[in-house]
Amino acid sequence: MQPVEPKTITSTKNPILQLFRAAATGDDAGAMLAEGVRLATEGLDAGLKVLAALVSPRMRDEHLAERLRALPEYATCSDEILAKVSSLETHQGVAVVFARPSWAPLDLLRADPSPIVVAAAGVRDPGNLGALIRTAEAAGASGFVALAGSADPFREKAVRGAMGSSFRLATSAGVKPQELIEFCRKQKLQLVVADGGGERSYLDIDWRKPSMLVVGAEAAGVPAELIKAADARVRIPITKAVDSLNVAVAAGVLLFEARRQRR
Repeated sequence: MQPVEPKTITSTKNPILQLFRAAATGDDAGAMLAEGVRLATEGLDAGLKVLAALVSPRMRDEHLAERLRALPEYATCSDEILAKVSSLETHQGVAVVFARPSWAPLDLLRADPSPIVVAAAGVRDPGNLGALIRTAEAAGASGFVALAGSADPFREKAVRGAMGSSFRLATSAGVKPQELIEFCRKQKLQLVVADGGGERSYLDIDWRKPSMLVVGAEAAGVPAELIKAADARVRIPITKAVDSLNVAVAAGVLLFEARRQRR
């Protein structure tokens, strides 16, 4: 049997390109865009379903090209065509639309006897949210929750910021504060809120317990109902000249203390 020739996209009006645009903007709630060699490779390694793949002559990674050519969703195009759907200043010659991973609530706990889940409240900047997901995975968190009002963790900029972590770390989005509180109570997670006005230092918490860590954006902070329901409100002591820390940095401080205790 002769190998099937790949599709070649020659028009910017091709409907396949609309799929890439919808994935990038979040208009397609079931899709996510991964641009560049690293993210495309990470998505394939994570076993995500490929909905469409575009490769242009600029792509130089032959191993990735070989993996993509084996897929029926593979298509080629010019560098100029790919630039029309790319969010990067200079694309790397490859973009892949993956189906968003689907996680059940209990997946956030990863069947871990002492899980730690990270929840983002009001983190609207997708780059910050992506960095937060990356930090959570790096520190060994079992899951991630983007509360209602935060950026979409599967939008293109958040996916880039997470650098592949959003492909692997169980993630829920659009969760309401009361739903989070009920989940913590049902699963017996201590609800720990990071708060600049917290009464306890983050060093005084027993992070070995199953936990839900809630961090908020620098400006808005954490919703009052979560602060009220918290089992502990913790602060990171910082110098008086500095008002606050970036949310991913603050989460990193807390999570790596948790990791230290758990070791």
